[in-house]
Amino acid sequence: MGKRDRNTGFNRPENTRAERKVVSPKELLTFSFKDLDNTQPIYDPQSIESWNRDDLLKPFMERLKELSRLTRDEATIQQQPQIKIYGGFPPPDKTEFSHPQHVNENVEWAVIKKIKGQKGVVAGYLIESTFYIVFFDKDHKFWISEKKHT
Repeated sequence: MGKRDRNTGFNRPENTRAERKVVSPKELLTFSFKDLDNTQPIYDPQSIESWNRDDLLKPFMERLKELSRLTRDEATIQQQPQIKIYGGFPPPDKTEFSHPQHVNENVEWAVIKKIKGQKGVVAGYLIESTFYIVFFDKDHKFWISEKKHT
């Protein structure tokens, strides 16, 4: 006969281990600041401190909280994606930033959109479900696009 497991209350045969199927939770987005670079030679280098002064840090943290409830697909593959994936680093005529030496050349660059309005973004790269934050960009100069309807 079986023995009652005092932890689970299930009967199981002696000298065996009854495996329970565990439902794997969906893999949610995480964020890393390990490659943060505020040394860019752009006209207005931005940092955590400058975003705090400009009242952007709190909206950014609220945005990260919202995004951390989503999977990579939920954040990037929607009619209104919250993270826009660009792929490679922008060409020199489309950016005021330069590729940081400490970041691999072959990463998938992206931005977290809509931080306190339409212009504010945070640029970085995605590997699996981790977004590595590299640049703060309150003026949307990471990937400069043509203005529409102006």
